[in-house]
Amino acid sequence: MMLIRQLFRYIRDGLKNIWRNLFMSISSIFTLTITLSLCSLFVLFAHNSNEFTEQLENEIKIFVEFDKVATPEQIQSTIDTIEQNSYVVDVEYTTKEQNYQDFIDRIGNDDPELAVFFENTSDENPLVGTLVVSADAVNHVDQVAKEIKEMSNISYVDYGEESSLAAFANITKMIRESFSWIVVVLLVLAVFLIQNTIKLTIYARKNELKIMKLVGASATHVTVPFLVEGLIIGVLGAIGPILFTVFGYQYLYELFGGVLVIPMFQLTAPLPLVYTLSFGIGIISIAISLIGSFFAVIRYSLKI
Repeated sequence: MMLIRQLFRYIRDGLKNIWRNLFMSISSIFTLTITLSLCSLFVLFAHNSNEFTEQLENEIKIFVEFDKVATPEQIQSTIDTIEQNSYVVDVEYTTKEQNYQDFIDRIGNDDPELAVFFENTSDENPLVGTLVVSADAVNHVDQVAKEIKEMSNISYVDYGEESSLAAFANITKMIRESFSWIVVVLLVLAVFLIQNTIKLTIYARKNELKIMKLVGASATHVTVPFLVEGLIIGVLGAIGPILFTVFGYQYLYELFGGVLVIPMFQLTAPLPLVYTLSFGIGIISIAISLIGSFFAVIRYSLKI
């Protein structure tokens, strides 16, 4: 019962401290709200851009055609060389006979008689063996394709719009890095602002704290209300970003129908992403507030 009464007293004193320095407290809460909202935006952007990049990597393939005169031994040697490339994750080889049969099957769906004609002339197969090569990342496709082009027994290499897709991947990477630095700077700023808020509260109660120490108040009795003040600031600062994350992202997802610009770019479903992110925002907000409060208490309160 005694512990419960002490807890309520600490909360009451923490709320009083916030009221005494209302302007600085509001500034700290506002800074936390902006910082954590940007942090939420950064995480959502980074998560979805990573998903986009993975989708691009699954879509981009390098299509390779061998020379008509390439022997099976030469083809196998070329495949072995390509597979040794550290940027290559998969190589699919299709013989010219299989390509010809696939061609006949496609024709057979529309014109069975023409398909029979081509089956009877299979000895004159004009097609060649082909490869479908997958790279480990979008920005490695160009290099892999160029190396394959320089190999012997290769007649044709195609890899679509890789340059523009690689540019997209590089741009999103730059945005993520810039955003991360902005968030880090704002988080540090929030810590210092909360520290200054607690410091002003300590200075405003300087005489009161001296009297409390003179009459034998413990260090815990003196310092805990300031830590509670920081904790309350952290909780209040997290409310806005959490609401923004949960309802804002769900609204955005429904607005675009889960697709951004083109069907290939699928947005991550809101659940459980927004709940996990909201939990992280709450933890970060409380941690930042307690760190700022702790520094202020150690630096100022214990020296009075």
